[in-house]
Amino acid sequence: MMTKKILFLFFLFQFGYSQDRQLIQGKVIYRNINVVAANVINNTSQNTTITDDLGEFQIYAREGDEIIFSSVQYIIRTVRITDEIIKNKRLTIQINERIRELDEVVITPDNTEKFLDLKEEEFKGFDYVADKSTKVENTLTETRQLKYGVDFVNIFKILKTIIDSKSEEEKQNLIASEVIPYLFEDDFFTESLLLASSQINEFLNYIDTRPGAVDVLLEKNQFLLIDFLLNESVRYKEINE
Repeated sequence: MMTKKILFLFFLFQFGYSQDRQLIQGKVIYRNINVVAANVINNTSQNTTITDDLGEFQIYAREGDEIIFSSVQYIIRTVRITDEIIKNKRLTIQINERIRELDEVVITPDNTEKFLDLKEEEFKGFDYVADKSTKVENTLTETRQLKYGVDFVNIFKILKTIIDSKSEEEKQNLIASEVIPYLFEDDFFTESLLLASSQINEFLNYIDTRPGAVDVLLEKNQFLLIDFLLNESVRYKEINE
């Protein structure tokens, strides 16, 4: 009897939710190109989805809801749902690439651990940030100076989703080179790690041979992962000089 009552309340809630909010169909594009696997977040109701292979999505919304569109290589876009959008039940979003330089981050052996701890705490409170920053010119020097054009929040979300979806057996057999390309665009390797495009695949294969590569992925800490890749890219280039 109790189970039936709970199911009734659940369906009543679902019905009320769908009546309160309308199903909006939409599409996310960049210069007429479909944006695949972009996060679509109703920040008001905390309902989320992602775009499909055609850049299309469906999400429940009502007038006044704030919808956030987020993808690693694009500027985060926020849209307020209007009465016109509700009437049309259709929304097309144009997003832009990241093009502006972010603040410089300096990582040294002395402050790496402190930096990682501070950054981790800083991002814990921000699931969705209206990020006005854009793509940066990334530079890695002998002093470990790095200018990031990286969406830390999205990397964390993708990494966590991948790891959490694995069984314990699958985690034991995880291959780093198969996971890392989902987290970073090619320009991370060429601009941040200063690798040639032709070296990316070889570098990923090299990562598979390095102790700790899988462990750092299982930690689900994007800052530790980036620091690991920075260190290994230096070693890789020294070996191949």
